[in-house]
Amino acid sequence: MNTEPIRDFIITNERNLRIAAAVAEAWPEAREHLVNGFLSRLGEKLKKSLPGWTVSTWNRFFVDKDSGWLLTKPEWKAEYFVELYFANSGKNIFFGVSRAKEKDSVRKRGHSDKILNAVKKHERSATAREWWEAKMAMRFPASDWQEPEILWRMHKDEKFLNEVAEQLLAVAKASEPHIDGFYNKQ
Repeated sequence: MNTEPIRDFIITNERNLRIAAAVAEAWPEAREHLVNGFLSRLGEKLKKSLPGWTVSTWNRFFVDKDSGWLLTKPEWKAEYFVELYFANSGKNIFFGVSRAKEKDSVRKRGHSDKILNAVKKHERSATAREWWEAKMAMRFPASDWQEPEILWRMHKDEKFLNEVAEQLLAVAKASEPHIDGFYNKQ
């Protein structure tokens, strides 16, 4: 995008400069408000298919460098999550099954090939990482959620919501019996 006309408009007069400063100041809050609304709707949609599951977040979306939206079951003792991970302040979106890195019980357990293979049936690109049983980049409906057109779709486009929900639901359903198995043995 050529920003010269915008720059020229801003510096035309003091009023335009003040408006630009106000918009710049409000932009981070507006963006965060949009994503929080989207994630609230996403949680409500997924809870209909996953009764008893809970949603939580860590860090602030688009404000902090890394943040996450977590879907889990109380029986999993905050050790495993279906996560939507915002890397690089939302420039890169990942999702999958994450593990609580501070929990000794998770460290001792090691990675589960069963979880990875179950998720790979839905997302072939899934790989295990240090704190992920299965992690993949979100390619659709978008990989970079910072762009204004993507923020607008998050805000208004039901198809965007459905596409994200379908991917997370597939991961949740594929991994659930295997993670449940860890706790049913105890």
